[in-house]
Amino acid sequence: MNLASSILVSGVIVLSVWGVALLQPTQAVALTKQKSPTLNNEQTQAAIEGTSATSKRHNLTTKHLNKIIIQGNTANIATSDVTRLWQDFSDNERLNGNLKKAPNAVYVYYRNFSANFDSATVTIGYPVGNLTKPSATTTIASADYHPLLSRKKYTQKQLEEAWQAIDYRRNIQHVVEVHYLSENGDTTATEMLIRYGEQ
Repeated sequence: MNLASSILVSGVIVLSVWGVALLQPTQAVALTKQKSPTLNNEQTQAAIEGTSATSKRHNLTTKHLNKIIIQGNTANIATSDVTRLWQDFSDNERLNGNLKKAPNAVYVYYRNFSANFDSATVTIGYPVGNLTKPSATTTIASADYHPLLSRKKYTQKQLEEAWQAIDYRRNIQHVVEVHYLSENGDTTATEMLIRYGEQ
């Protein structure tokens, strides 16, 4: 799959998934406060052990992403317009003219989602290490992310399913797509990560 095909596939996926997200029900808020049950020592110990097991599983299902600085095209856009941003990125002669060599990855960084997920701030860019004169950069902060897709080749259906696996009822902070490229610009693998904030 070449870069143009990746752009088209990503656009179709984003459009379909955000449509599904808009149809999900919002999280209900409890109107009354329930009294917590009193636990005996055995129940307390079991709860602590359960929390420990949950923490271990949580550690297994997160991936630490170190700080990445990228440069590319950024826009606060409707999620239905991500395909246009991909096209602007592909047509950015100044950016592509500053490449030292063929890039090995393209990052797509989603943040600042609207309440109904119909818009976000999106940056599509190359790591600054691939550029001779980086400027107007965007930083993807170091953080722990939940993997939606591990790094490998995926079909379009699998990419759509990853977007559908997002829990849109939670506080979504960031979504990061990494498209790994061959020297010819073909996508060899994709990785997708999400960071949820506190409720």
